[in-house]
Amino acid sequence: MRGLRLPLMLFVAFRLSLLAFWPADQLACWSDYDYYYDIANWVEQGYLPYIHYWVEYPPLFPYLSLLLYRLTPHYPAYAAALALVQLAFEVGTFVLLFRLALRALGDKRAERVAWTYALLFAPVATWWLSFDAIAVFFLLLAVERWTAGHRTQSALAVGVGALVKWFPLLLLPVAARFRQNWREVIGYAAVAMTVVAMVLGPLAALSPIYTLASLRSLGGRVSWQTVWALLDGNLGTGAYHANRLDPAAATTPQGNPARIPIWLTSLLFGALYLWMWGRPSRDDGPCAVVRFIAITVLVFFLWSRGWSPQWLAMLVPLLLLALPLERAVLYVVVLTFINIAEWPVLLSRGLNEWLYLTVSLRTGLFVLLAIELWREVRLVGR
Repeated sequence: MRGLRLPLMLFVAFRLSLLAFWPADQLACWSDYDYYYDIANWVEQGYLPYIHYWVEYPPLFPYLSLLLYRLTPHYPAYAAALALVQLAFEVGTFVLLFRLALRALGDKRAERVAWTYALLFAPVATWWLSFDAIAVFFLLLAVERWTAGHRTQSALAVGVGALVKWFPLLLLPVAARFRQNWREVIGYAAVAMTVVAMVLGPLAALSPIYTLASLRSLGGRVSWQTVWALLDGNLGTGAYHANRLDPAAATTPQGNPARIPIWLTSLLFGALYLWMWGRPSRDDGPCAVVRFIAITVLVFFLWSRGWSPQWLAMLVPLLLLALPLERAVLYVVVLTFINIAEWPVLLSRGLNEWLYLTVSLRTGLFVLLAIELWREVRLVGR
């Protein structure tokens, strides 16, 4: 781990310097931090998420946000505290990425990956846009533990990560593909879902109405910032503007309905993914696992009715591990500039019609990435 010390030190120093130089509330002016703060403010009325009102996130972050709200005197302090908490998870992600790179690529390439990740802007943007840095940590933790042969620990990470955001659950079909036997897969899924049930179960017992409304909220959301949104005529960011005290509002569409039924896109993308999943592989090593996780994430992004800029953080470490470094960096940098063009440059100024360009470019890159990763998987299998 010697090769990690210098890039990690500069990785942390840069972020702390950024936090010290600019007030946290100003750094977060384009982010959702104030949105999280406003939701946490409901505790002043004695209201708790999942119990007295619905939220569109799994329960762990809303309660973490509420805790930070209670521990800080005002919004600037809250923003700084949330940034520091996420920085701790970012450090964990950095270490996990280096471990995965050592295992999959060797010492020299692992150090290059570490330096590259430290210099990329996409993780910094995610740090200030949302709380996705926490979800990225648990996704990489699950991958790292899987490739190290610690299946139960990996499943625990998937379960906890799913309580932050649902993305770590995408590892379940990958675990099934690289299984030793079906008993292992059943046990893996059982551990992950037990963790989820241990948190959602008590919440559902205390308040079944608001817990169900929270879980159903994403299913009732209209399309945003995707090709599906363009087809539907939805040119917004997908932000919620609904009464959180009304359970029915969680599933009330706030935009145009889908022109292409979700069941049809699910069938088509499900069939495509099942075909890819079922293709034989002669390589079960760390690189093969990471590549297939990256493919899984890309298929999900292409299928999803919505897109948020911070989701790119899920893909960045996977691409650095799965592709030749220069090509991975090229993809990440271009996708980052597309994200910046969308938010804050265009959408914050009401130039929503430019989504026809940015969404098309991003979707095209996702398709190219999926094809390139699939070719890498097939070439290894020959």
